Amino acid sequence: MTATSAASAPIPASEERSLRIVRVTAGVACVFGAAVMVWAFESYLFVFPAATLLAIALEIPQLVAGFLLLRLLRPVRNPPLLWSAAATVWGASAAIGCALLANMGLVGLWAKAESVTFAANWSNSLSAPLNEEVLKLCGVIMIVLAAPGLIKGPLDGMVFGALTGIGFQAIENVTYGLDNIVQSGATDPARAVTSSWLLRFASGLGSHWAMTAVAGTGIGYLVARRRSRSGYLLALACLAAAMVMHVLFDAPHPDLAIKVATNFVVVGVLYVLLADSYRARAHGVLTRFARTGAVTDEEAAHLLSRRFRRHELRRAASPAARDRLVARYDRLLADVEEQAV
Repeated sequence: MTATSAASAPIPASEERSLRIVRVTAGVACVFGAAVMVWAFESYLFVFPAATLLAIALEIPQLVAGFLLLRLLRPVRNPPLLWSAAATVWGASAAIGCALLANMGLVGLWAKAESVTFAANWSNSLSAPLNEEVLKLCGVIMIVLAAPGLIKGPLDGMVFGALTGIGFQAIENVTYGLDNIVQSGATDPARAVTSSWLLRFASGLGSHWAMTAVAGTGIGYLVARRRSRSGYLLALACLAAAMVMHVLFDAPHPDLAIKVATNFVVVGVLYVLLADSYRARAHGVLTRFARTGAVTDEEAAHLLSRRFRRHELRRAASPAARDRLVARYDRLLADVEEQAV
């Protein structure tokens, strides 16, 4: 069954109930996580209102830019805006709120098991990978369950993982800025927030979006391989790789530049390999379509290009012709994406 026909097929009542349960559960988890964050940091808003608002305002442009750019990582077409936002919201609420609670417990365990000094140096790099990567990855899993068929393969998993990570990253950056007010003696709250933001901005290329992109790739493999043994192994390998990236990122050594560059190269190389392979398969599908007359030779060569499609839509003779062309491209690209996985 093609993506087009699958989308138009009626959803059985039992499946519809399951979808509703998953979506409600995800919404409740997001509300809970947001409530935890408010409970943990509301005092800053009352004691340092200007600095708190500054910390939030500084992060908004980075969050918006990251959200827009990461959606472009998906070849051929951007992922749906609604589910892209859902993934980001999960990272910014459910994942980070639950991670805050988990980290509190784990930091205490490291201090008891070793020493306070050991916990001060290593608690972040030992605690965060264990719970944060799993909690962020739950956002990708929720997308799989709440929107069946949306994540078809590893590239889809990577994009939604990155979107989940950028939401987590933005809120975590705000919390680091607020914590830095107290750690610097609260003598200059605005400066403390700004200096923390600059450091987190510099490390942003190798932060949570990159880690969860790698972990999310594994969920895409799991879906594409119909939950086979190899799919599970690849999913576990990708999660383990994300955890190692996280350990490196939070460890006392090496230098920050090395950490950021390493994580960025890992996710960059993985993306290039996956994207090149995907585009080659998609071109192969279009070539077969051209042999049957479903597309023209020009469309077979250029239909995967967003620029080509925008150019063709601008050339449409009328709004009605444009609408027909949009519908045609949607049907063709849905079939291409379904067969190129």
